[in-house]
Amino acid sequence: MGIVGMPNIGKSSLFNILTSSSVPALNYPFCTIDPSEARVQVPDHRFDWLVKHVNPNSVVPAFLTVMDIAGLVRGAAKGEGLGNAFLANIKATDGIFHLVRAFKDQGIVHVENSVDPVRDAEIIDLELRLKDADQISALLTKTEGKSSKGAAAVDTKLLEHVQHLLATTTRPLTLEPWTADEARALAQLRLLSLKPLVHLVNMSEEDYLGSLNGATEPEYITKLKERMRGGIDGATDPLVVGYSGTIEGLLADMGGAEEREEVVEDLKQSYGVKVVKSAIDDIVHAGYKAVGLNHYFTYGKVEVRAWTVRQGTKAPQAAAVIHSDFEKNFIAAEVMRFEDLQALGSEEAVRAAGKYYTRGKDAVIGDGDIVSFKIGKKKA
Repeated sequence: MGIVGMPNIGKSSLFNILTSSSVPALNYPFCTIDPSEARVQVPDHRFDWLVKHVNPNSVVPAFLTVMDIAGLVRGAAKGEGLGNAFLANIKATDGIFHLVRAFKDQGIVHVENSVDPVRDAEIIDLELRLKDADQISALLTKTEGKSSKGAAAVDTKLLEHVQHLLATTTRPLTLEPWTADEARALAQLRLLSLKPLVHLVNMSEEDYLGSLNGATEPEYITKLKERMRGGIDGATDPLVVGYSGTIEGLLADMGGAEEREEVVEDLKQSYGVKVVKSAIDDIVHAGYKAVGLNHYFTYGKVEVRAWTVRQGTKAPQAAAVIHSDFEKNFIAAEVMRFEDLQALGSEEAVRAAGKYYTRGKDAVIGDGDIVSFKIGKKKA
């Protein structure tokens, strides 16, 4: 997931908090030039329970890779503010954390000279669409007079349809009713405006704490959700996560649990609220969900490990994440649900209850499944 947005809105600060890293986060545009990349642990209470239950020698949780990409400005698609290089960095990601600023601070400059998160989202969205339009136009020019079986990897009519959508609508391309074949063809192009997207909103402390304590949703959050729905009734609820960079920074600076609890209590008293919590877990989970990831577990005294796979992955392909030979020599997967193990207390009890299953090559491995693979001998 790439963190994308305008300069000076808190991208590098968020990246530092997410990854416990130390990327420069200074008060001037384009502080970040080269993208920084790090892995963020995916919080999972099921993994934590397995570790306590087994007390293994080694633990390997699930991770989400996050990239901090320099700020984009108006005209980025035409090269403004080193935009071409930054847009190329976005193309290398699987999904986008689109960060907008909703907090006001006279001491932190805004390249548009005012704070308006919906406007900023529209600016970045337009730049992504313009870059995609340039790519589609170049492909159509290259394939003029050629059959779609030649240089073109995507059917010309489909390219023309996408070009028309980019030129005439502002509705997210992700909301279009693509067929399975069209979706596969377009995936080859890695279009920026077709990437899974999570809106992150860097809010004031008051707005963020209000959202945790039953206050009316800020108007800018409502408008962002409406934009992402594209005017489609019944569209999937968009992924919008609000947080306060100031509060996250305070909590991140506290090394121990006691210090963090003191900060939480101080914030409760200062703002007169009952609930104060970090939004970092919500942000990581939203990114993991957006790019279609989940994980299964292997566990034992030697190691408890989460193995990340795409949603809908079948058993042989899930086994290949451990070792490529496992897919070739796959025999079966022995599966139990985490909830069954937790409720019954042991693998033996799960077996006795008839909830330990043997699955074949067409079985889909579910999120949170605990799996042991039966693998045949390596073929010569």
